Amino acid sequence: REAASILCCLAACCCGPAAAFAPQLAPRHGRQCRVARLVAAEPAAVAAQKPAGPPIPGGGGGPPPGGGGGPPKGGPPERTAVQKALDTLFELAFKVLYATEPDLRLDSYKNLQVLWVRALLASSGQLDDPVAYQLLPPASRWLVSPAVAPLWAPVLPKLEWIAQRTSFLDSTLDAWIDGLKASGVSPAEAQVVLLGAGYDTRALRYSGDQAPAFYEVDLPVVTRAKGVLSSRYAAATGVRQPAMLPLDLMTCASGAPALEALAPLGLDRSRPTLVVFEAVLFYLSPPAKAALLREAAALLAEGHPASELALTDNLAPFLRSADRKDADDYFGGSLGLQLRQHETLWGGAIQFARAGAKSGE
Repeated sequence: REAASILCCLAACCCGPAAAFAPQLAPRHGRQCRVARLVAAEPAAVAAQKPAGPPIPGGGGGPPPGGGGGPPKGGPPERTAVQKALDTLFELAFKVLYATEPDLRLDSYKNLQVLWVRALLASSGQLDDPVAYQLLPPASRWLVSPAVAPLWAPVLPKLEWIAQRTSFLDSTLDAWIDGLKASGVSPAEAQVVLLGAGYDTRALRYSGDQAPAFYEVDLPVVTRAKGVLSSRYAAATGVRQPAMLPLDLMTCASGAPALEALAPLGLDRSRPTLVVFEAVLFYLSPPAKAALLREAAALLAEGHPASELALTDNLAPFLRSADRKDADDYFGGSLGLQLRQHETLWGGAIQFARAGAKSGE
């Protein structure tokens, strides 16, 4: 009965108000965007959609209110009464799921939600992430095991956003590494920075003697809980752990650097670096968002010519359009970067982008 209640709770949260909105990804560059299923929509219909915010914060729901970044004052959108009720249900559910491992409930539940969603998508064959399941509590992870995954079939279409952003960034990372090899640069000399990393598993999935060094930045409470998980997994498998920087990215608005703060941990700006934003800019104010993007752009312009930026995120109020020209104008004008790949979700509410320094710079 307890397990059934948890399943119902998780399903209710996953199938929230955004269920009415079908994610649309407009492929323009072919192979690097590996999306399991695309849903076509008329442009007028997409423009008319007014999403009510993600039912799972940072998870598998729709875009923020107004299709792009919350209210003009910035920061995360106001939680509705329904969303607050679902948050409470999720909190209760995770107390049960982590009853045998309370130390892993240090972090906010939205990051735990995304980790469980990734494990479920992997068990369902929607995502290539064998690590996510291993990071879950052994006593309760059976709820998203391959044997139980078919019970979640009605929920999976609402979680496509997680699968799409993961596939895009994994494809970008694979292509970036291949490019380094083709130019005679060893991936072991490269670096990957995950801003707002949460429980991202890439550092553990891509670990190896010839793999890039990974750096993760997130709130102190997140890095503490993630450190527990990473340490356990590394002890069991022998993989290399990422370097972690506990930092509130909102402080970037007042001039606090994020990438520069990674130097004491070993980040070398002269090495090829991939800076990744995955669903983190949603939660930053426009000033913090702008400062962080400018810092990343400066690293690309001043650092190794192979350095790049990859994001699957919300860029409002700076960019809300699904049009490639508007994206070129923003990346090329405001950030001084060359946009190399561009896709969108929900009529431009979410931007999928890969960019690098302009040729000759």
